[in-house]
Amino acid sequence: MPGSNLQSCEYVLIRIVPDPIRNESVNIGVALFDPNSGGFVGVRITPDLRRARQLSPHFEEGDLDGLEADLLEHLKAQAPAWNSREYLIQLSQECFSHALQFSAPTAVLTADPAAELDRLYHDFAAPLQAPRMVEASARSRILAHLERTFTEQGVLHRMQTAVGASAWLGRGDHFRFDFHYLDRQRQVCLIQALPQESSEVAVKDLCFTTMRLRAKLSALDVAGFREDAAPPAEDEAAAYQAEMLDSAGIRVLPIGAAGEEAIRIRERT
Repeated sequence: MPGSNLQSCEYVLIRIVPDPIRNESVNIGVALFDPNSGGFVGVRITPDLRRARQLSPHFEEGDLDGLEADLLEHLKAQAPAWNSREYLIQLSQECFSHALQFSAPTAVLTADPAAELDRLYHDFAAPLQAPRMVEASARSRILAHLERTFTEQGVLHRMQTAVGASAWLGRGDHFRFDFHYLDRQRQVCLIQALPQESSEVAVKDLCFTTMRLRAKLSALDVAGFREDAAPPAEDEAAAYQAEMLDSAGIRVLPIGAAGEEAIRIRERT
């Protein structure tokens, strides 16, 4: 079965609200729970709270000394009750004077929960890095190329764009696919721009959503376009992403193959 080497975990984002009047929040950490082992993988809190201080010049960082250890103690003691929204609200109110907020638990697939905690921390709580700008630029280039090619090949009008997975998975799912069409056999076909620089969270969101769709739909085809479909042999992170995409049954294509894909779409619709 595709993706059988991956296990489902849940994470919550930890946010701070330094000024209760303005009620603006900043992600400062993440907690990951592994239901397969019945307990926590861990909690990671950023030591850099400059973004929180920007929201409120009166914010005292010292108030959060020992926060990571305190959270780990509370959440460990309550596992698995922590993964209810009600408990997280109660924890915020009773233990941290409304200064903290927790996101709703979110599912994530991983082959290594400990490494997953690090990846989630770097994607959601660590100080923002320039590569995110590179990713956005690469994604825009891929989307522009696909749209131009599909238009020139006369197939764009047969497709829908920016289609939410909620059409099949329910209103609670916020993932969106870049292109969607049905072929003559009523197979759901989805296409996604997927830069080589994509964060692991973005790739895992795509893989997790695809696997959920496979459980719902009798026929599904998903293709991801990259500027270079083959990752460098020495790039372990890229190789790991390629393994996940393959496990989810996602066809990974270079944008140079967009014309061939357009012909395939025309023949199938």
